[in-house]
Amino acid sequence: MKRSTLFFGVVVLLTILLAACQDAEPVPTFVPTASLSDSANNTAVSPNATNGAANTPLVMPTDTAVPPTPTPSPPLAALVNDQPIYLAAYEKELARYEQAATQPGFTLEENYRKIVLNVLIEQVLVEQAAVAQGFEVTPEMVAQEIETYRGEGNYEAWLLANLYTEEEFSEVVRQTMLIQQMIAFVTADVPQTAEQIHARYIHVNDLALANELLTRAQGGDDFAFLADQFSLEPGNGGDMGWFARGFLTVPELEAPAFALQTPGDLSEVITVTQSDGTPTYYVLQLVEKDSARPLGADSRNLLLEAARDNWLAGLWQDARIEQFVDTES
Repeated sequence: MKRSTLFFGVVVLLTILLAACQDAEPVPTFVPTASLSDSANNTAVSPNATNGAANTPLVMPTDTAVPPTPTPSPPLAALVNDQPIYLAAYEKELARYEQAATQPGFTLEENYRKIVLNVLIEQVLVEQAAVAQGFEVTPEMVAQEIETYRGEGNYEAWLLANLYTEEEFSEVVRQTMLIQQMIAFVTADVPQTAEQIHARYIHVNDLALANELLTRAQGGDDFAFLADQFSLEPGNGGDMGWFARGFLTVPELEAPAFALQTPGDLSEVITVTQSDGTPTYYVLQLVEKDSARPLGADSRNLLLEAARDNWLAGLWQDARIEQFVDTES
C-alpha cells in the first residue's frame, strides 16, 4: 500500500461517512457489551453478586498504613514517539471502518485492521510534524467547519449512527484540517511547469527492421507513416503526446528523448530489455520541446503524490513506533 493512501485515510473515511449524513434514517450501530471478569479465575461475575460475603470472616481495621492502589493505565494500541494511541480509540475506529463498509461502493480490505492502526499512527506523526512547524487549528476554525456539516441536515443522528460524540468528531475535523495544512506545506515546492517534450515513437521486436526504419526516416520517409505501418502499437502515427521527466512507462526512453534538441531530430535505435529478458527496439522523433510547459492535472498530481510519499516515508523512518495489538488476526 502506498503511504499516501494511509496519509489520507482519515480524510477518505470521513468523506465516506459524511456521505450518509443526508440519509433520512441513521444506520443503526450495535456496540457489544463487555462482561465483568473475576481476576482470580477469569469467570464472569455479576455486578450484584455477593461472592459469599455472608461466610467471609470480619476483619477489623488496624493502624497499619495501606499503600494507595495505583491507578491502572489505559491499555495501549501503539506508542508513536512516546505518544500513546489508546486501545479504546483503535477499537472504536475499527468499528467505524467496519460500519463504513456497509456503504455502497465501499470494499472492506482484508488487512483493514492494519490499515486502521497505520492511519492512526500517521495522524500522530503528521500532528507531531505540524507542531514542530508551528501549525495549529484553533477551536474557532473547527467550529466554523463543523457548522458546514450541521447545515447538511441530520447531523446529530449521523454522529450517533457513526459512533461519534461531539468532542470526538471535533477532534477528527481538527486533525483533517491540520493534515490539509501539512499537505500545502509539504507540496509548496512542487512546480506548476516543467521541461517537456512532444515526441513520436516506433516500436518493433526485430533489430534489423528497427535499423531499416531508422534509415528510411533519416532519408526523409514520413515517421508517422512508418510508425503506423510497422510499429507493434500502430495508430496515431506513434504520437506520445507531451511528457515531462519521470512520466514515461518505459523509463529507458527518457534520456534519449530529452537529448533530442530540434524538431524532427531522430534518436538512434534504443534497445530495451523486457521483464522476460527479451530485447525490444525503439526509435524516437522529436516533434516539439518546451523548457517550461504547464503540467497537466494528472502529471502534477503524480508529483504531488511523490512529494507526500517521500515526506511520509521520512516520518516513518525517523519515528519510534511500538505496536501492542495484533492486526493480522
